[in-house]
Amino acid sequence: MPRPDLWPGDIVWAEFGVPIGREQSGRRPALVVANADYLEVVTELAVVVPLTTRDRGWDNHVDVGAQLPRPSWAMTEQVRAIDRRRLGGLIASADDETMDAVRAWLIDFLDL
Repeated sequence: MPRPDLWPGDIVWAEFGVPIGREQSGRRPALVVANADYLEVVTELAVVVPLTTRDRGWDNHVDVGAQLPRPSWAMTEQVRAIDRRRLGGLIASADDETMDAVRAWLIDFLDL
């Protein structure tokens, strides 16, 4: 059953499945980047970015470590829609500053 109670900025467990190429895979935290209207209307999907604990020093990897037990970064170059059945429990919530930084990269990457 899809997870119905998502909110922008939620950091949840996600099962990304088998990767192709440079995609992230397996079970890992993900940051919900879809807005509240999307999450209300599109009830079976969520738009997320995976998190990583590897600091690559890339400007587009947004630090979300203050909300998690280990230093972690949102991988804004890997935004994707994911079925909510792949999502598990809430881990934490990103603060407004983190979400603003992630949105700025998504706006840039997606030419919005």
